[in-house]
Parts: sequence; structure tokens; C-alpha cells
Amino acid sequence: MWKEYSISHIKNNRTTSISLMVAALISAMFLSLITSAFYNMWTDNINQIVTEEGDWQAKIIGSISENDIESIQSTANVKDVITLQTENGPETLIYFYEMRSIYEDMPRIVNLIKVDTSTIQYHDMLLSEYFIFAPDNEHPPRLLAFYVFVMVVACISLILIIRNAFLVSMLSRLHQLGILQSIGATPRQIRVCLLQEALGLCLLPIIAGIGGGVGLCFGFIRFANGIAGAYRGENVVFYYHTELFLVAFVVSVFTVLCSAWMPARKLSKTSPLQIIRGEYEQNAIKKVKKLRLISRLFGIEGELAGKSLYVRRKALRTATLSLTLSFFAFSIFLCTVTLSEISTRYTYFERYKAAWDIMVTVKDQNINEVEDTLDIDKLDKSESGCVYQKALTYTWLTEDMISDELKALGSISAVAGSDVSVNAGKYQVKVPIVIMDDMSFKNYCESMGVNISASEQGMVTINRIWDNIHSNFRYKKYVPFMKEQPNSELSLFQNKNGRQDIANIPVLAYSDELPVLREEFDNYALVQVMSASTWQNMLPNMSIEAQETYINVQTTTDDAIRSVQTEIEQLLSGKNYEVENRLEEKQFNEEAQKGYTLIIGGLCGLLAMIGLANVFSNTLGYIYQRKREFAGYLSIGLSPKGIKKILCMEALIIGGKPIALTIPLTIAFVIFAATESYINPMEFLESMPIVPLVIFACMIFGCVALAYYIGGRKICKDNIIETLKNDMLS
Repeated sequence: MWKEYSISHIKNNRTTSISLMVAALISAMFLSLITSAFYNMWTDNINQIVTEEGDWQAKIIGSISENDIESIQSTANVKDVITLQTENGPETLIYFYEMRSIYEDMPRIVNLIKVDTSTIQYHDMLLSEYFIFAPDNEHPPRLLAFYVFVMVVACISLILIIRNAFLVSMLSRLHQLGILQSIGATPRQIRVCLLQEALGLCLLPIIAGIGGGVGLCFGFIRFANGIAGAYRGENVVFYYHTELFLVAFVVSVFTVLCSAWMPARKLSKTSPLQIIRGEYEQNAIKKVKKLRLISRLFGIEGELAGKSLYVRRKALRTATLSLTLSFFAFSIFLCTVTLSEISTRYTYFERYKAAWDIMVTVKDQNINEVEDTLDIDKLDKSESGCVYQKALTYTWLTEDMISDELKALGSISAVAGSDVSVNAGKYQVKVPIVIMDDMSFKNYCESMGVNISASEQGMVTINRIWDNIHSNFRYKKYVPFMKEQPNSELSLFQNKNGRQDIANIPVLAYSDELPVLREEFDNYALVQVMSASTWQNMLPNMSIEAQETYINVQTTTDDAIRSVQTEIEQLLSGKNYEVENRLEEKQFNEEAQKGYTLIIGGLCGLLAMIGLANVFSNTLGYIYQRKREFAGYLSIGLSPKGIKKILCMEALIIGGKPIALTIPLTIAFVIFAATESYINPMEFLESMPIVPLVIFACMIFGCVALAYYIGGRKICKDNIIETLKNDMLS
């Protein structure tokens, strides 16, 4: 009987049945699309990290014995141990079965083989992708957590679409189900009936929706590859896991079953007569609060609209929540893109605008060979230039070599933390070296007021370290690194864990200004600048080789950049080199940002569709259920114009509430994000994406207004007497 009843109801209520199927299809499809897209983004991030840095999870720097390797391998959680010989010396890579205990296991391993804890290095970037952060990290990366938060918000909005569709459908059937209960149907029979209807209607749409979501994700990745593949140099590979299907399927089916179960639970707590007479809603409302302000501003129509929304506030709560979440996710996506653009502009293009116009990287050539090929001073329309190389060495600093200003901050460890190793009271510090051609080095020294002879050997120490206690990474303040002592020398060595290949280099001068180059160095490194001739004299004592030579050229005007680049390419013909210029780099960044914005905009549009579809279906569904209410208003003398005014007031309140709730949340997010990024909020306000936010807000009002227009038009066409007669039972 119940099977026949369900089939009959579905056939006689095709519009309702189709709306439920469409809601299940759309929700399952978008749920599958979002989970698949975020899974592929996460997988691609991991693959990039592994490609660039390796898949190791932790490593011990320095040589250890075979017995130590066996001891590590025998540790319970250790999966594998690999020993490598790198340019910085031997390294032991360690892999774990369970990565989450890595920060507890590694100190135990170090104590087991009796080596210093400073030799431990964690693969922080890879571990952070799995939400594994160092215990002493006070500021763990928040970007991945932000993406997960947005995904969860979107999924909740999708789940609410199914729930709202069933809520509208089931509430419209309570009168009918109450009659069935009054003639002997038990709550259990009604629950079984509703559940079988729900599964019969939604099972196939859910499966089809999940498949459609996977297909959309695949197409989305192909589209993203078409935009960003040329910039990245490689394409993103599509990945899919059966667990994603199971998650989307289980969540969708569970939501359908819960939504179908809800009216049966309501029935079991209410008598059949109350359901038939509609008293189940009246009993739930013990007191309607007075809306004096609305009454004074908009009259009796405003008061009726406000009280109607107050009475149905629980039913409308899910629609408001869904649209608020979607609008909030849309807003923070746009704000995040804007903050990223501001950060890139200030940290790269504005910062290095005066440092370079053309940058050439010549491989397997030293400075002298490049200078023989290319005389920068003879280039037409070039203002200045420098040929240089880079190398990395290390040094040991004792406490008495550190400046008083740095000691006042708590010494190197207080500032640099784990970035600087400590052993026997000495600090091992990175020493990056900038090796400039002799003429450029001489000009650099003269710009600081230091006169050197052509035969004088030595280097300039960039004597500064970032004071991260009193400044942030956006606006750095520096303090002196070392005590400045005349006629001093600095001992440099190549191997990070040994003292072989030592070279003692005289310090010609101390400075806090780097040469004008497009270079970024570690915050806690002691940078040295020296001439090519000094470097050549160091080579017999050290086995360091600089593999690449860089040519930094500044032109007279931006219009001259391309012609100077062409001239350089002609002179370097036949050599292995790469060239880039500032204008093309900026254009490349703008195009990449446009592609990124387009992709993010697609996700934002998806979120907008979710919220708008939700509020449209919910609003339209509830309008149809209120025929008797409006028929009653008309029967006591309210004009059709008054009905339209009530509907307009309700549409304005329903559409405006999510916007009013989102604005303070968005402002709070912007303040938080700008504070974390150390960006002036006023700078963000100047670039704030107001236009798309206003468009989305107008779409909210438009969809709500359209739903009310369609429902109100149908209500106004209905016959008052027929509506009251068909829906009343005394």
C-alpha cells in the first residue's frame, strides 16, 4: 500500500519531485566538484614540494656510522633511512610511518645515536601540508587551513540545499500526513514511506551528480592548465580517490535521509488533529515580539511582514545561513586575491624596481669569461650594470664577536632561533658571498666612501641582522651583527659540519647597505661582498665553485629595455644563458594573476550559485505554502497593493539580512588578514573589490525579489474562497 501511495504521490506531484531530484543532483555535483578540486590542489602542492625539495620528512646533517643507521632503522616508527652525499656534505634522510609524531621521535633518535640536536632538519613545508607543525612555531601557515575552511563552508551550504528542498516539500505534506495518521497510519509506517520516497527520488541523481562533479573538476583542471600551464612550465595532473566518492555519496544520502526523517519526527510529537488544523505551528509560537519601529516606518504592512518572518524564523534560518556562508566565502576569496596582489606588488616589483631592468643568467661561465664577451659600459642605452656570482660558505661566531645591540636582544639564538646552529657556545652562521667584477666592486666601495687600491684584497661585510622582535617581515629593522673591528679577518669554510677548506679573508669595511641588485638573502645570514680577483685568490684554499654568472643591467629608460636585451642576446650568442627583463616579468605576473583570479572567480561564482539557488528555492517554496495566510488578509479588507507591499518588505529583509551579517564578518577578516600580512588597511581599501561584491549583493536581492514575484503573482491570481475552503477543516 505504502509503495503505491509513494508512487502515486510522485506521479501527482511531478513539480515537487523534480525539484527534489534537481536539488539532490546539483548538491551532489557541486559537493563532488569542490572536494575533488581541493583534493587536486592539495595533491599538486605536495607534488611540487616533492619535485623541488624531495619527499624526505626529516634528516640528520653530517656523517653518521653504519651502527647509527641500523639503530635509526630499528626505531619503531621509522619506515626507511637513506644516506646521501650532497654538495653540503653527507645527509641522512629519514622516513616515518606516522608523520604526526615526528617532532617527538626525532629528538629521541638524536639522543639514541648521540649527535647534536642542531643537526636535525625537518621538512617543514611538506609536513605543513599534512597540518603537522613544529611545537615551537608560534605562527604556523594559515593558508591551507583557510582553504579547508572555505571548502567546509561551501559543503555546508550544499548540504543545506538538500535539506531546504525537503523541508519545503515535507512541510507542505504535513496536512496530508496528519490525515493518514488520523486513520491509523503509525509514525513508523510514515517514516518508512518518506524514506523510500527520498531514496527512490534522489539515489540516481546523487550518483549522477557525483559523476558530473568529477567531470567538471577534470574540465576545470584542463581549463586551468590552459591558463597557467605556460607559466608553470608543466600541467597539473588530475587525481581522484575512491574516498572522495564515498564522502560525497555518504554525505548526500545521509542529508537526504535526515531531511526525510524530520517531518516524521515532528508528526510523532503532534496529535493528528493539531496537524490537520495547522495548530502545530501556532503552538510553537508562544509569543510574537512587538515590532514598533517597523510599524511606524512602514505601517501595518511592515508590521505584518515583520511578524510573518518572525513566526517563520526557524524555517528561514537555514536559507539565511546558507546564503550568508556563500556570500562570506565569496567576499573573503576576493579579499584574499586583493591582499595577494598588494603583497606581490610591494615585496617584489616596487622593492626592486630601481635595482634591475635586465637580468641574464649565464651557466658554466665565470666572471672573467663573461666580461671578455660582454662589455656592459659599451652597451647602447645602458645606464649601469654589474657582473657577479654567488656562493655559500659558513663561519663560526663567538659571543665576544657579536654586537652589543644584538646581545641586548638576547644574542643570535633569541633572534634567529633554530635557523642558526649552536655548538659549544659558538654560532654557526651562513655566509652568502656576492662576487662582483672588479670595477663594480670598486664603484660599490666608493659609494660607501671606502677607497681601495687595485691590488687590495678583502671583502665588505654587510653587518646587519633582522630585528624580528621589534619589526615585522614587511617593514624590517636591522641591528649590527658583529662588533666592527679594524684590520679584522673572517674565517670562512665550505662544509657546514666541518672546519676543512678554511679561508681567512680580510674585512675591508662594514656596511648595512647591499649592492643594488635583485637579490634576497636569508634574514640571519652574514652577507659578504668581494671582488672577482679576491675570489680567485680564495679558490686555491677552498673547493667552492660558483656555477652561474649573473648580469644585472639598468637601462636609461623603460623603452630601451627591449633593445638592450636584444643587443645582449646577440653578444651572448652560442652560450648557455637565460634572460628576463622587468617589463616582461611584470606582464607575466599580471597575466598569471589574471589566470589565478579567473580560476578563483570560478570558485566564487560556484559559491554564489549555491547560495542563490538555495535562497531562491526556499523562498519560492514558502510563498506557495502561504496561500491561506494571504487569502485571510484579503478577506479582512487588505488590498492587493498591501499584499505586494508585504511581499516587498519581506524580500528586502530576507535579501538584506545575509548582507548585513556578512559585512562585519568580512571587515573582521580583512583586518585580521591585513594585520597578519602587515599591510596597511587603508592600502587595501583603495584596492577593495567593491564592484563584484555589489554585483553579488544585487544578485541576492534580484533572486529573492524574483522568487517573491513569482509566488506573489500566483497567490494574487488564486480565488480567495476556494483557497480558504480547500485548506480549512473545522
